[in-house]
Amino acid sequence: MANERGRARDQIARSACGPGRARPPPGGRVSAPTRADAALRRTQNAQEQVGLMDKAKLFFFLGAGALVLGGTFTAGLYSAVRENKAYDLVWGTLDEAKTLYEELPNLRGTEPIHFLRPARYEGSGVTGNTSGKDDLILLSGFIDGNNRARLIRRDGTVVNDWELSAQALFPDTSFFRDNPQTDWNAITHGTIITPEGDIIFSFESGGMARLDRCGKPVWTTPGIVNHHSPNWLEDGGVVISGGRYVDKPNSEIPWPFSGPYWEDLVFKYDADGNRVFEKALTELMIENGMEAVLTSTGFFKTRVGGEFHLNEVEELPASLAADFPMFEAGDLMLSLRNRNMIVVTDAAVTKIKWWKIGPFIRQHDPDWEKGGKITVFDNHSDESLDGSRAGGSRIWQIDPATGEAVTLYGGRDDQFMYSPERSTHQTQPDGNLMITEAQSGRAFEVTPAGKIVWEYVNRYDAGRVTWLHDAEVFEPSFFTVTDWTCD
Repeated sequence: MANERGRARDQIARSACGPGRARPPPGGRVSAPTRADAALRRTQNAQEQVGLMDKAKLFFFLGAGALVLGGTFTAGLYSAVRENKAYDLVWGTLDEAKTLYEELPNLRGTEPIHFLRPARYEGSGVTGNTSGKDDLILLSGFIDGNNRARLIRRDGTVVNDWELSAQALFPDTSFFRDNPQTDWNAITHGTIITPEGDIIFSFESGGMARLDRCGKPVWTTPGIVNHHSPNWLEDGGVVISGGRYVDKPNSEIPWPFSGPYWEDLVFKYDADGNRVFEKALTELMIENGMEAVLTSTGFFKTRVGGEFHLNEVEELPASLAADFPMFEAGDLMLSLRNRNMIVVTDAAVTKIKWWKIGPFIRQHDPDWEKGGKITVFDNHSDESLDGSRAGGSRIWQIDPATGEAVTLYGGRDDQFMYSPERSTHQTQPDGNLMITEAQSGRAFEVTPAGKIVWEYVNRYDAGRVTWLHDAEVFEPSFFTVTDWTCD
């Protein structure tokens, strides 16, 4: 009963709130209009009516609503003792009302509530720059009122800007895992860029797109659920995490999985945006005898929200393959957040060559590095808002040959940072680290000694910031573009 009540509570958030929610796509388990859809429509209609009401009428309706909810609450108290169907309906109604109330600023376009976090750092934009470098930085996040990719100079000067609108790129967003009602209900992660200034990015559990330097679509992937950030393949294509809703009887699902659940997949696309490869992680794990890992928590039932939460797929480039004698060029590194696990597979995603659980917790963005090492952003999520319970986030360097793990930055008072979700890092040629502390709205570069030499704060207002998903550094010579202006 409690699980059913939780699903009822989440339905409205799934259709309205977008980021971080889960909803089966059309044709999946829920294909007809849901109670959430109806509630959302009622809310939208109510918004229009509110503008026509005078204060007396508004107070009347608010009072009537309070009486209804009060009666519902009383009925809920009685039903709770019995835990019957009325119990689920009552609490589902209360939860829907609460979610709708919280969602109104977002639906009205007055405040992007899903992207806002308390500010931990002073200033706005570039707040410090002693790096002595003249390179360019590609930012990805909720910047200046919408999802954006923005190319800047070290001093903060904007070189180019792309607005990333789900509504404009995908007129029909019903295939998104969380059908966004507005652009503020869609979320992007990191962005990759070509020397010509084209960018590729994906909306979370939705479509992926390639835009030219002027923001015009080159290709999109309607109808295909991608998630997290794309990465380049050496053949010019991209690799990214994918998703699919599985609603089959347990007799058709290999143990220890049971439905329904969201499947994580590895997707590969060619340079023209055509999907040319896919592999389900459930198949990979079963084929490699990983049942013991899958059942280590004692829970066999696969979570609807995702058993693995595959948040990164990165190819081992030929230029680094010699540093990893246990691997080959084209092998893929996978980050399974919900298992605190990093996995390396062959290019066909059939054989697990190496894996490690921890010391990272709910990690993101593992990278191949020179010298045969792997670095990773360890979110070290501790279910607090400020990271006070477990010491904050950190960057690890891992030797896959020995399993040795060394902290490069963070995890101590004088290097404190914390983002319970998302976040990236990039090792610079001089050994510096560019770190994105996503949910703190900050990107900063530190030396190997831990000195901050560059910092950017994604300010929203006096007390808040908005998410900054990624910051990647490029030498000016990387780009073939000499004139970024567009007609």
